[in-house]
Amino acid sequence: MTKNAVYIQSGGPTAVINASAYGVISACMQNKDKIGKLYSALHGTVGLLSGKLIDVYAEDPAELKLLTQTPSSAFGSCRYRMQDADVDDTDYRCVVENFARHDVGYLFYNGGNGTLRACHKLQQYMEAQGYDCKVIAIPKTVDNDIAGIDHAPGFPSAARHAAISISELAHDIRVYDTGLITVIEVMGRNTGWLAASTLLCAKAGNGPDLIYTPELQFRPEKFIADVRDVYERKGKCMAVVAEGVKDEHDKYLFEYNLHSPDQPSLNMGGITPYLTHILLQKFSCKVRGIDLGLMQRCAMHTASKLDVEEATRLGEMAVREALNGVTGKLVTLERVSSRPYVVRESTLDIAQAAKTDGTMPTSYITKEQNYIEDSFLEYIEPLVGELPSYARLQLKVV
Repeated sequence: MTKNAVYIQSGGPTAVINASAYGVISACMQNKDKIGKLYSALHGTVGLLSGKLIDVYAEDPAELKLLTQTPSSAFGSCRYRMQDADVDDTDYRCVVENFARHDVGYLFYNGGNGTLRACHKLQQYMEAQGYDCKVIAIPKTVDNDIAGIDHAPGFPSAARHAAISISELAHDIRVYDTGLITVIEVMGRNTGWLAASTLLCAKAGNGPDLIYTPELQFRPEKFIADVRDVYERKGKCMAVVAEGVKDEHDKYLFEYNLHSPDQPSLNMGGITPYLTHILLQKFSCKVRGIDLGLMQRCAMHTASKLDVEEATRLGEMAVREALNGVTGKLVTLERVSSRPYVVRESTLDIAQAAKTDGTMPTSYITKEQNYIEDSFLEYIEPLVGELPSYARLQLKVV
């Protein structure tokens, strides 16, 4: 019997989440004999609860094709979290009622680690209620913090944007012959994949001098000493710091700037004011703080070509798996080789992937705890692709 499908975008947007959406859409269109209508919930879970479902097939086909080159979440997202069903199952009952009303038998949930947990709970509830719905999760995150997978769509493009931005900033920093310390904040709530990716710039001499990730404790006094060592040798220093680093008090650095410290999760990011403040107390030179901000996750002009292709493939794969009767799985790609880059399609239990957040192996961090080992390049280079080439003048004074 033909059933309808629902596609949901959840959590923070990325440059390529819409490519995954198009993968789902195109695969559903090719299987109209098995999947009737395809709906998308407007603003994710909120739309699911309020019954705001979009008939995807009513959209202009030409516009749908443009999704593969359109950044952010075209169908909208939200940060709403449903309570556990054993506490209050009101939201879950609402979802099942809306699914039954629209004859939904397939759910494609596109999001990060928080989404996986929500997806698993919803799947469990529907199974307990005897509602037959094939549930497939599609990975998405710029932080690359989904456990058990090689990488998630969205991360390669964010890493590419960060690397290109740092390379360009390095050129700007070298312009003047005066002292300068620059601190650059990149995303990364609990893991340092994005910060580590700026190592790519170093191959052409445009990388940061220091890199700090959340996997290890951030010590302000060591940070100042590290900066001083570089500055005294070079007359300049550029440090990259992930937004999620914590100090010896297990406190996020951005919490020192909060007016409402009881809600730090609502204020993730914004560590540069704190870092520039402590540096200005120790150095008399110019100190700049730069936050790469939301452009890391919505910059289509620097998107990784591989990222777009893989995001689309995983959307298509999700539909194939569901039609084969699979449920409760996360679709992903397993790396076979880095050089040459080869991956194979794979699945992981949503329950397993939702247990913990993934972090970057500390073996990639140097023993000085302020930079990244060259071995990381083998992992990141295939995902990001070749960076732009810049002139390298010798500038010999006559």
